[in-house]
This record gives sequence, C-alpha cells and structure tokens, in this order.
Amino acid sequence: MIDFIEKKNYEIKRGYSDSILKTVSAFANYDGGRIIIGIDERKKEVVGVKDYIDSKLTIENKINDTIVPRPDYAINVIEIDNSHLIEIVVYPSDSQPYLYKGIAYQRKDTSTIPVDQMSLIELSLKGKNITYDQKKVDKNILSFKALERKLMDVRPISEFNEDTLITLGLKVNGGYIVASELFADENSISSSGIDMVKFGSDISTFVDRVTISQRSILILYEEAIKMLLKHYPEIEKVVGFERKKVYPIPYEAFREVIANAIAHRNYLINAYIKVEMYDNRIEVISPGGLPKGISKENFLNDNLSIPRNNVISSVLYNLSIIEKFGTGIRRINREYVKFDKKPYFYIKDNLIKVILPNVLFNDENMKVEVRLKNFIDIKPEFTRDEIEKHLGINKNHAVDLLNNLIKEQRIMKEGNGPNTSYVKKSDF
Repeated sequence: MIDFIEKKNYEIKRGYSDSILKTVSAFANYDGGRIIIGIDERKKEVVGVKDYIDSKLTIENKINDTIVPRPDYAINVIEIDNSHLIEIVVYPSDSQPYLYKGIAYQRKDTSTIPVDQMSLIELSLKGKNITYDQKKVDKNILSFKALERKLMDVRPISEFNEDTLITLGLKVNGGYIVASELFADENSISSSGIDMVKFGSDISTFVDRVTISQRSILILYEEAIKMLLKHYPEIEKVVGFERKKVYPIPYEAFREVIANAIAHRNYLINAYIKVEMYDNRIEVISPGGLPKGISKENFLNDNLSIPRNNVISSVLYNLSIIEKFGTGIRRINREYVKFDKKPYFYIKDNLIKVILPNVLFNDENMKVEVRLKNFIDIKPEFTRDEIEKHLGINKNHAVDLLNNLIKEQRIMKEGNGPNTSYVKKSDF
C-alpha cells in the first residue's frame, strides 16, 4: 500500500540519494521501516523511477558496502499507474548498532538524526542482548550489608556469601556487574541517588531536604519510606461510626512508585530520582521515559512489562519489593479507589512523573483561584468541564479563570471546540 504521508517508520523520496542510507541505519537500529522511492514528497504524487532495475542494484550495493553490520532488508519493485517504484523494507534485528560511515542513526518523528552517546550505549547493549545493569564493572571488592539484612528479613538463609550473589545474578563469571554496584553499600555510579524535598507554602521554602547518593539502592528505598512517614504520618479519621487511621498519601501507592522508580529508571541518565513533597501531593520523578517496546497505553493499562534493568528487577522481586508481572500501575490506582482524587502519570521521552494526591487535603474554604491551582497541581492535563465540576462554578467563570492563567503563561490551551483541553506549564 502506498501512503503519501511520512511517519516515524515510513519515508518517501522522489529519487535516490545517499541520505537514504542514514534512514536504513535508523530503521535497522530500532523497529524497522519502509522507504518508497519514486514519490514526490512535496507534491504527494507518483513520479516513478526510470532506471529502476539499475537503481535497485545500486541501492543494494550501497547498503551492503556502507552499513555495518549488514542489516536485514529487502528491495522490491512496485508497479503503479504504469510507473515503477522502489521499496526498501528494513526489518528489525538484533545486531545493533548499525552504522553508516561510522555513525548510528535514529528516527525522531519523520526526521533521521545521529543517536546521542547514551542511545549508542543502549544500542550496543541491545546488540549483546543485555540490559545496562548487566554490564560488567571493574570492581573486585564490594560490601553488601544492606542487601544481606534485607534478604535475611524476607528470605532467611543460613549464610550470605558469594554463592548468594551468584544465585541473585549479582556475580557473573566471577565478576561484578552494574547491578552489583547499585546494590552494594557504596558505589561509584554518579546517577545513583535520590533527592527528596518537603516544601513549605511555596517552592522557595524548604521544610526538609534529604539527598542520598552512591549508596545501596535499598538504602534509597528505605530512606524514601522514612521521609513519607515523617511528613505524612497516619491520621485518625472518623469513617461512619468508627475511627480509622488513614495515610494522607496512601502508603502502598508511594512505596510502589519509589520501588518502580528504582527498578526501572534509566541509570545512563546522570540524574537522581526526585521526590517533591507538597501539602496537597507528592511528585516522584524518575529519569528516563518508557523502555523501547512499551507504549504509553500499555504502560498505563499494565498490558506489557519490559524491564529496563533485568537484574535489578529480579533482585527486588526476590526481596518482595516489586512484582514481576507488570501490575505496578494497577496497584497504585487500587490504593486510590475509595477516594475522589486519583494518581496522575506524566510520561515524556526523558522522564516519568507520578503525582500522588493527598487524600486528606481539604481546600473547600480557600479562594477559588487557590483551589484551581491545587486542582491543576494534581491533574496537569484537564478540561474546562472538569474545572466547572470541581469548583462548582459556571462556564463563564471557568473561562475567565482559564484565560487569566493563559495570559500569565501558567497553562497552555490545546485543541479547539469540544476537543479543547488545557495543560499546566512545568514552572507553575
């Protein structure tokens, strides 16, 4: 089927040029794709390839001679409206990175660009069929007191020794790997850390701040839980005729978010996990977007689980900290079933942010402008109807409030008519 609209995995060209070889590299490095030659990409019309037989042979030789290793591809001739087109089909394969003149390429929307250093490392690891946490490290001596203590709590063993590390996958062929360092009591990995802040009435007021770096990821996990319990302790609340203790931020939801951030973050990105604590919510920001092969829809519906860090995920599973079956989002949402406020998941290429609302936060007696800001804090993408319903105001009032926020550049308007929505700007 011939399509005149280019996509991430589909490109059209009027004629052959060597720039096509960059796109072949990009398709081979990731999910494959198709290139059709003989279509005017500007006029969106078939122009055909006159010397299609010679051109087909030339393209084949160019791919074989200039792309290393040789990608898995096919070249076909398509006849349409008495014209001949050349179709290059590049199949997904597992010998990354595929280099054209020594450079690996990737697709960004409908453009072909060189991969950055981090992506090149990821491609090299994919070509070896390993994840970053399985990469060997030049370490001979590591201490695992935190791991030993946690393992003894959940799965008591007679002795913690080298065989234990081998069983857990933290010692491979007599040596350590990245995951070993991350579980060790101390490590030299600059991205290993967590920065936690409890804000006061505004973001310029710090009530408390704890930053932990280059310590066992089990310590990061435990300290995050301590920070939660310190600033959002259980509160007695009357439910019906009973007094019940309730966490302002559901404990299990927060624990799950932190565990998943540690397990699935991208350790190639030189940034810490961030935990921002406000009166009405907690935001947990995990470096790195979704792993390749997982869509936003699959992530939010727990339809598919592809761990970014195989060994870390496996060890955390054995320590009963995470589930292996991709149920994290459901478990987080389940903790909010009884409440009107719901978690929010913000997904970008380089980060995942989870917003956990404070279920006991009450702003009903505050000014409508303050209540609007609080609502946007916990639901950064919203519609006017949602604002009207939440604030109990009419359409005209809601429009005035939203227009003011747009003028102040605090929110952006997207779409038109019934499809109109609003998005909070990150600095609001």
